[in-house]
Amino acid sequence: MPAHNPASELAAFVDSHFGHRGLVPEAVIAESWYRSVTQHRLDPSVHPTDNMLSAAEIRQLQAQHQAYLTLASQGVSGLARRVADAGFAVLLSDAAGVTLDARLPADAGHFTGSGLVVGARWDESIAGTNGIGTALASQQALTIHRQEHFLASNARLSCSVSPIFDSHNHLLGCLNATCLYNDGPKQAQHLTLQLVTLYARLIENAHFRQRYRDCLTLAVKPCDGDADLAAEQLLALDEGGRIVGANRAAFNSNPHALLGLRIEQVLSADIDQLLALTQGGARGTQLYDACQVTGLEVGLRVPRAYRPCASTAPAASANAHPTLDQLAGGDPQLQHAVTRLRKVLDKDIALLLSGETGTGKEAFARALHQASARSARPFVALNCAAIPEALIESELFGYRPGSFTGADRKGMKGKLEQANGGTLFLDEIGDMPADLQTRLLRVLAERELVALGAATPVRLDIQVISATHQDLTARIATHQFREDLYYRLCGMRITLPALRERSDRAHVIEGLLARLAPGLHLSASAHAALLAYSWPGNIRQLLNALRQGAALAEGGCIELADLPAELQLGQVEPSRTICATPQLGQQVEEAEADHLLTLLRRTQWNMSAAAQAAGISRSTLYRKIRRHGIVQPNRQGH
Repeated sequence: MPAHNPASELAAFVDSHFGHRGLVPEAVIAESWYRSVTQHRLDPSVHPTDNMLSAAEIRQLQAQHQAYLTLASQGVSGLARRVADAGFAVLLSDAAGVTLDARLPADAGHFTGSGLVVGARWDESIAGTNGIGTALASQQALTIHRQEHFLASNARLSCSVSPIFDSHNHLLGCLNATCLYNDGPKQAQHLTLQLVTLYARLIENAHFRQRYRDCLTLAVKPCDGDADLAAEQLLALDEGGRIVGANRAAFNSNPHALLGLRIEQVLSADIDQLLALTQGGARGTQLYDACQVTGLEVGLRVPRAYRPCASTAPAASANAHPTLDQLAGGDPQLQHAVTRLRKVLDKDIALLLSGETGTGKEAFARALHQASARSARPFVALNCAAIPEALIESELFGYRPGSFTGADRKGMKGKLEQANGGTLFLDEIGDMPADLQTRLLRVLAERELVALGAATPVRLDIQVISATHQDLTARIATHQFREDLYYRLCGMRITLPALRERSDRAHVIEGLLARLAPGLHLSASAHAALLAYSWPGNIRQLLNALRQGAALAEGGCIELADLPAELQLGQVEPSRTICATPQLGQQVEEAEADHLLTLLRRTQWNMSAAAQAAGISRSTLYRKIRRHGIVQPNRQGH
């Protein structure tokens, strides 16, 4: 309802258009009637003819919302078990008002005839005032009873509906319980609405716990045993006890003031005390909150991957994949990047990670996959620079049996098909051959894949994350990379800072050492050398240096002499004259060339050993040697 339309004008509108119904509607219903007539140009006596999706459209929409359907299924089933015997149908819709799931009572024929089926469109612009459409438009739980529906054909329905929100307070859809031919008063639906609202909140909480499954999750409610389960306040905490997420119940109690606070600013216990009181999440506990003068019951869920910061805690495996928060560490730039990335997860936005070699692009891609709704599906990585050009096509697109001479008799699924339903990570995307760029663009645009030798396409549902250390815009300018593919891959771009640029280098060094070699520590000189070094190979080079130090350490301490030679010298061995004010890109290239030259000299030009020390494949090493014009001394002049 427009702000300029006073209540008296709205009442006059209701009298002139719906006076014959003999109703005095609530404001939310009167405003919906007004929208239905003035904005949507609907006629109450005309039933819409375009209110159903086709079978193909339904399958596509359900596949698109598979994660949402999976999370909501338990809540939908639970509600249906409680209301089906009373003659109610239970529907779940998406944010556009289309029903994705329907649980009907025994006499289902009456309900299907009323459009209470999967694929029905209940948006207000199509069906006027109705439970699902008006709950979405008003973003509130409500009951639309019989003639309160805009369309006369829906006057036999009584619908109690609650909207469902995700962990960022964005609409996911609605939960709806509808009965037919209910001649009782609207007030008789009050308990039904409360039950629907309860299950909608339980679905929201399931979504919240899934979204923050890698974080500590704190559930807070009054100690009163009669407390409303729908009002349970959920907080997600990072390892330091800082609030990184809150459900709607928590936000309503302290709007816009929770995120970023430490838990001890909200409750009378810090994270270590909560872990101790709940025995690491094994049981609930009670706290006395002095501010509210009330008792609170607190339950803490500790994810399997969680490792407390305290030095007495067991170290995590060096092979465990770190979470987004662990990767961000204490660096403000990375923490900001992670905050932005969390907002676009599961929004079908292609991500491009850029940064120098070794900054952890694949680790970030894996952490993004684990933090998404696709975490139970495959994560498939393809390094476009590490596979010979002749093999990239079959690796990416796959082939069917007998496609070409020498092909595997069983055929092979390509990386795209292997990643279906999950995440495809394309590392070093700037090195993809031009002809494959064209084919990849077509696949990403059409979301269909035809493998070599296949007769029918495979429908693709993948999250694409790409990574590069190159300047793709420069490669576009030289026609080495397709501009249209760049914009297809770069829905959002995040640049990972070099290790030397991170403000939390000490934390990174200590954290990696704790994961690699629990119990070892650094001498003062070794610690100073690690902090002072410029790290042209970034995190990958740091890992290799710590592995060497851990292998050579004696007496539980890594000394300066245990670290690689370049750290003992305090700088990378110089091999060329560097301009006084080089461009940043030139600095990076020269640092990488110097680093590779040092490794080659140290390994006496053993390519396998040098590639292993650099943390790259032999083919990538050869490519970098050619790019930097590095020549083996005894081969000069040949």
